[in-house]
Amino acid sequence: MTWWLTRSLGDVPAGELWLGPSERAALAPLRIEKRRADWRLGRYAAKAAIGAWLGVERGRVEVLAAPSGAPVARVDGVRAELELSISHRAGRALAVLASPGTTVGCDIELIEPRSAAFVEQWLAPTEQALVNGAHEDEQACLANLIWSAKEAAAKARGEGLRLDVRHAEVALGEPAGRPGHWRPLRVDWGSDRDYGWYLREPEWVITVVGGERSAPRALTEPIGTRLVC
Repeated sequence: MTWWLTRSLGDVPAGELWLGPSERAALAPLRIEKRRADWRLGRYAAKAAIGAWLGVERGRVEVLAAPSGAPVARVDGVRAELELSISHRAGRALAVLASPGTTVGCDIELIEPRSAAFVEQWLAPTEQALVNGAHEDEQACLANLIWSAKEAAAKARGEGLRLDVRHAEVALGEPAGRPGHWRPLRVDWGSDRDYGWYLREPEWVITVVGGERSAPRALTEPIGTRLVC
């Protein structure tokens, strides 16, 4: 099963005491306030998700970066048996967890206008046709959804935006439809493909690529068992 949780800036505790020593050391070199706020928000969402998934206090969890840049979770200094992906945008963060050894990547995007130049540069011809052929009210949602799926797939492949996502082509298993329901998607890379899910909210789109074939399930707090939904 794949699990997800979001948190907002207002949820993040003040100060740094909720961070572990290694996390505080990683935060210290970040001087730009927005970058610091985003980093803190992403870590808080991840620690909340891991605490819920494993049934441990968040203070026992540290989330650090591997040499590749991918997040790695540790509990009491020992690597946790789970896979983690984090995304943040516009004051909201998403954390997604999957079983150990399962590749997973996630992304969250605010539904906002994307320029014609952005669509032309980053979306494949079939994706451009889908966006440009949609009703005006749906174009921003589709453009952000497709971009989000590309980012999530690149993370699932362990590359992030080092990978040229212009070569990826997103296929939506079902129309974007009404908010509140996970729907399937596919990301084609020419020789192979990735599978995932997307969730549309009134102002957001969330994508998860990799993980399990069943739709992601939401994590909630407080917890006391290994898996809580």
